Amino acid sequence: MALHYIIDGYNVIYQAKRFTGKKLIDSRDGLIKFIEKYKPQGSLNNRVTVVFDGRPGIVNQRVSSLVKVIFSENESADDKIKKLVDFSKNPGLIVVVTNDRDIICYCRLLGASVKSVKEFLNVFWVHRKSASNDTGDEKVQLDSVIAKSITRQLENIWLKKK
Repeated sequence: MALHYIIDGYNVIYQAKRFTGKKLIDSRDGLIKFIEKYKPQGSLNNRVTVVFDGRPGIVNQRVSSLVKVIFSENESADDKIKKLVDFSKNPGLIVVVTNDRDIICYCRLLGASVKSVKEFLNVFWVHRKSASNDTGDEKVQLDSVIAKSITRQLENIWLKKK
C-alpha cells in the first residue's frame, strides 16, 4: 500500500542547512525540488504533501506534479497537519515528517508514523563518494530496512505470498 508523507515544510527548511539562508520562496522551492530529485519518500507511489504556514505568495508559486503544497492560511501548519492525520481514513498509512514534539505525540497517538527531518532527508538513500573512483561518480546504496521491505513486497507479487 502506498504511504502518504505529510511534511512540516518550515520545520524541515529550518532544520536543514541546505534550505536556509535564502528568500523564503526560494527555500520552499528548494525543498520541493529536493523531494522531486531525490525522492526521500521512497516509491513514486507514495504521496507527498508539504504544509506551510500562511498563504501562498503573490509571486508565482512553483507547481509540482509530485508534491502537493498546502498553505495553512487561517490556522497554523501544526494544526493543519494534525487535522490531515485526524481526518484520514487510515492514519497508519501516513508518515509525518517533523521535529515538532507536539505534532509527533499527536500523530503517533492517532496511529501515524513519524520521521524526524534527518531521517527523512537521509534514511532512504545513502550517497557516498567512492574512495577508489577518480571520476567523482557517486555510489548509491539502498538502506537495509528499505531493501528488506522491497524484497517482501516483490515476494508477495512474484510468489503470491500474503
